[in-house]
Amino acid sequence: MYVAFDKISITPKDYIGKPMAGYARKEPCLGKLDDIHAYGVLISQNNKNTNLLFISVDILKLPLSIVAYIKNKLISKCKLLKSDAIIIHATHTHSSFDLTGEFYYPGGTLAFIKGVIFADNKNDDFIVWMTDRIVRMVAKLFEDLEPCRIAWKKEKFNPDIVLNRRWPTRKVLPDLGIISFKKLENSDLIGLIINYACHPTTLSFQNNKLSAEFPGRVNSKIDELTSNKIKSIYFNGPSGDLNPITTSGMNMEKIDKDKTLTYDQLGTYEHTKKMGYTIGTEALKLANSIPKEDYSTIIDIDVHTRRFLIPQKDAKYYSKVWFSNKVKWLIKKYFLFKLAKFEEKYVNFPFFTIERKHLKNYGKTVVQFIKLTASNGNTYGIITIPGELFEEIGENIIQESPTSENTLIFQNSQDWIGYLFPLEMYIKEGGYEPFMCFSPLGGAYIERGTKKFLNELK
Repeated sequence: MYVAFDKISITPKDYIGKPMAGYARKEPCLGKLDDIHAYGVLISQNNKNTNLLFISVDILKLPLSIVAYIKNKLISKCKLLKSDAIIIHATHTHSSFDLTGEFYYPGGTLAFIKGVIFADNKNDDFIVWMTDRIVRMVAKLFEDLEPCRIAWKKEKFNPDIVLNRRWPTRKVLPDLGIISFKKLENSDLIGLIINYACHPTTLSFQNNKLSAEFPGRVNSKIDELTSNKIKSIYFNGPSGDLNPITTSGMNMEKIDKDKTLTYDQLGTYEHTKKMGYTIGTEALKLANSIPKEDYSTIIDIDVHTRRFLIPQKDAKYYSKVWFSNKVKWLIKKYFLFKLAKFEEKYVNFPFFTIERKHLKNYGKTVVQFIKLTASNGNTYGIITIPGELFEEIGENIIQESPTSENTLIFQNSQDWIGYLFPLEMYIKEGGYEPFMCFSPLGGAYIERGTKKFLNELK
């Protein structure tokens, strides 16, 4: 078994003036707090003929079209890679660049609509340049492979840094999970895959400076604590409804009565560093707590893929939020989706990939389950989810995993189809998240389909 870690900067020289994604900002990028990167870890087996590649990018989202483009470029350069064994993740930082046009024009709601309709292909030069950088990094990973052993561990972790913005009084205990790699010859740590769950929004909508957000500070803390000897790569877990605690305070009953206290927090870079350093320090501590005898080599890497079609339709129900939900849905379906361009003849990188069947639109997406089997008989699983998964659905999915609690979820991986929320929340509460998705049924379809998929693998 072999492994290699690396990263490469994807901060362009002309970052000033580029549109930033995640918030409806009044201005484009005006400066830089820290660089954004693409990170990679390559796991190789069977005399380096079986390869599993994980890539994490400091970007808000990577839709299926961009993921497919990156994979094609990688495979053309690195012949030993297979498409389904390349996992590409967006950390979801809200202080990085727009890729697909929605945030191209500074301003509020009207600017967002203008971007959806008119900003096709505006950011393609950056996407191509970023992809070339990623290909360069991955080529180096193949050169840097070294023999290793692997172990994993996770724990519940929330030292008052995360809350559930939908249900603030709910006790939130995200998993902090790590996959740790040690050198074969002397047991020194090589690197860590780190998985935690929280929206990267410690920096508020008032920030106009480029940043990888707290995931970047997680990795930088590992560098600092180990004098750059141990590498790391961060993947976000189910956090569609999980926010960092910056300026909201800790009175959850008060926040429950006024949700703007969490949605409109005014966090600064000090909050970013505090959160990232807290997670990074604990992740390294967790790695160092793994007993030596838990490390072993991998004997099997199994990648399972399930492709989904999400119908573009609304739920059938009636409630006090029915009218507001219906207005938003009709605007999306009969205005935005009609004017937005999804066909390849018009746009190179559509933010949704559409399949037309029986005169109806469906969103194409994908879920994967990666099973690692170690020589000591232990198994560990990773589930990829193509959007911003709500905490509750994440917990339900893990319960169905063939590797049970030895499972991590990497959200915003291989695609982005928006927020994936419980249907009950949509029907009873409505709100912001249902507007930012392909379909309000997306969460229900992904939950049901993923659980069925996982049960078939048992």
